[in-house]
Amino acid sequence: MQRLRLIFQLAVVAAALTAGVRFALGRSLVSVETYCPFGGLETAYSFFTRRQFSCSAGEANLALFIALLVLTLVARKAFCSWVCPVGTLFEWEARLARRLFRRHDFAGRWPLAPRVDRALKVGLRLLVLAVILAATWTTGELVFRGYDPYYIAFSAHGHDVQSWSYAVLGGLLLLGLALPLAWCKYLCPLGVVLWPLSRGGALRLARSSHHCTGCGACDRACPQDLRISAADQVRSGECTLCLACTAACPSPQALELVWPRVGSNRGPR
Repeated sequence: MQRLRLIFQLAVVAAALTAGVRFALGRSLVSVETYCPFGGLETAYSFFTRRQFSCSAGEANLALFIALLVLTLVARKAFCSWVCPVGTLFEWEARLARRLFRRHDFAGRWPLAPRVDRALKVGLRLLVLAVILAATWTTGELVFRGYDPYYIAFSAHGHDVQSWSYAVLGGLLLLGLALPLAWCKYLCPLGVVLWPLSRGGALRLARSSHHCTGCGACDRACPQDLRISAADQVRSGECTLCLACTAACPSPQALELVWPRVGSNRGPR
């Protein structure tokens, strides 16, 4: 499954880079913005109140956003670890940093206290989301472009990307060395929108206490730094179903994907 996920990630990153370069060279009329589901949320207010889209956002963005919400209800935040090219880049960086700095998990150089971690995951991302939506809905422009790591990295110096935009991207990458996946965990506005739906997502990981050895390999392998070994079922809204924990687990059948109350007698966490 990890090889299959890597193929998905490479394919999406390559497709996004190709789309950005082709649009920049004038060989295509479709930009990378067309494939951004967050654009659907940015333009939702304008569409439902004035029957028009914000700036270059359109029907495709709105359709992708709705489809993503449905996917999240089924497969949690699998989009983040299987499809999102920004999530892929920051995950690759986190794995590289883990090897370079010889870390045993993804907690980072200065791991945050659990309360601070939870507060930032919800509060800071909500603040970022509110600022972006307020600015977009007020101006009718996609003001987030110059700060959006997805657009900066894959648009091939697209519209509104300035020199300071690359400094923003570089800063996020540097932050990711100290706090792995800092963008995804604490800043991504789309992540906080998906979080409550992901928490109730149907497909989830279940841990068999009978087969589990308590080695903690699953905890160390989780990019989201979740305590999988302490749960009967992983209900966290941050679980992306990357399945890195199942790949690291040395005990067959200790971890498996299940549907609620189907094929499993495990109780809630």
